[in-house]
Amino acid sequence: MAETRSMTIDQNHDDASIRMKIKSCDPWSDLNHDVLFLVMMQLGVVDFLAFSRVCKSWRSLALSNKNKFIVSRPPMAISISTHPNENECYLYLEDSQGIKFKTILPAHSDYKQCIGVSCGYLILIGEETNDLWLVNPITRHEFHAPFPFLDIRFYIHGLGVILVFSPSISAWVFVVINRFWNKIWFCIAGKREWTCVFTPLSIYDLHVFKGKIYTLHPNNCLSEVRLFPTPKVTLLEIKNFSKTERNHWRLVSSGENLYVINRMPEFPFKIQELDFSKMEWVSPEKTGEEYAFFFSIDNGATLIRIEPWADLYSQYGRYSSPKKSGKCRLFRANMWYFFHDCLNGNFLH
Repeated sequence: MAETRSMTIDQNHDDASIRMKIKSCDPWSDLNHDVLFLVMMQLGVVDFLAFSRVCKSWRSLALSNKNKFIVSRPPMAISISTHPNENECYLYLEDSQGIKFKTILPAHSDYKQCIGVSCGYLILIGEETNDLWLVNPITRHEFHAPFPFLDIRFYIHGLGVILVFSPSISAWVFVVINRFWNKIWFCIAGKREWTCVFTPLSIYDLHVFKGKIYTLHPNNCLSEVRLFPTPKVTLLEIKNFSKTERNHWRLVSSGENLYVINRMPEFPFKIQELDFSKMEWVSPEKTGEEYAFFFSIDNGATLIRIEPWADLYSQYGRYSSPKKSGKCRLFRANMWYFFHDCLNGNFLH
C-alpha cells in the first residue's frame, strides 16, 4: 500500500510558499507546455490542485486541460468528520495511492449528515431547519433549498436526491424521493416552492440517464419521469422482471448502458442490464465486458467499466470485497467521489 500523506487546503489558503519557490526558479514557469501537460496528466488529484496554484502559466495550463484531467481520474473515497467544539466540518478524499486531500467544508450551524453525491456536489442535510445543501468540495460552490419534509430525522435514511439541469427552463433542479413512498418532489434552485408528483408504485431509487429521469419500483419495474412543462410519470413496459421482495436494488449506469444492481453486499452480488431495443433485463456477462462496482455504504452504488484504469485491483485492493459476479468486481467504501461527475450536468431532455 502506498504511503499516505495529507494535504490541507483552506478556503483562504493561497499557496504563497509554493509560488515563492517558483519565483526563485523562473525557468520552471517557462517550461514548454507540451512537456508540462505530460507531467500534469501523471499527477494525482492533490498534486494537480497544487500544480494549478504554482504560477499563472501553470494555472492557465491546468484550467484549459481540466476536463481532460478530471475524466481520466479514478474515484476517491470520502470520509467526513465534524468537531462538536468547533464550527467546522472536515472532508477527506483519499485516492487510489492512499494520498489524502483534506478541506474544510462551508460551515452551517444545522448541518448533520451527508447522504450522497450528485454532479460532483455533496448532498448535505440540515436537521434543525430541514435545509438541503449541495456543496462542491473542489470549487466550493453550493446550492441551497428548504426541504419538503416537516421532520428530517424520520426520513434521512430513506432519501434519494439528485441535481439536474433543465435547458427548457435554464435552471438547476433538485429532485427528491423518500424510498418506499410513491411520491417525487422537485424544486427549482433559488425558489422555495416544491412540486409533488405521484408514481404508480413505491419507489426504490431514481437515476438520471442520457437526459432522462428513471425511477425503480418493486420487481425491477421502471418508470420514466418528465418534470417540464407538465410533470408526468410513465411506467415502462418491460418484458421480464426480477421477482424479488427485497428492496435493495439500485439504478446505476456506465456509458451507454443502464443497470440494476443489488445494494446490500451481504446478499449474492447480482447485476442486470436493460436492453432498450428489446425492453428486457439481461445479464451483462453476455457482453464479455469487465466492470468495477464501487459500492457506497452510505448512499447506494456506482458502476464503471474497468478498462479506463489499468490494474484496478492493485490500486483499490484495500477496498476490495471477496464477492464477485463473473467479470464484475466489488469495491466498498463509506462513500465514493467521482471527479468526472463534476462535468456531468445531467442535462434533461
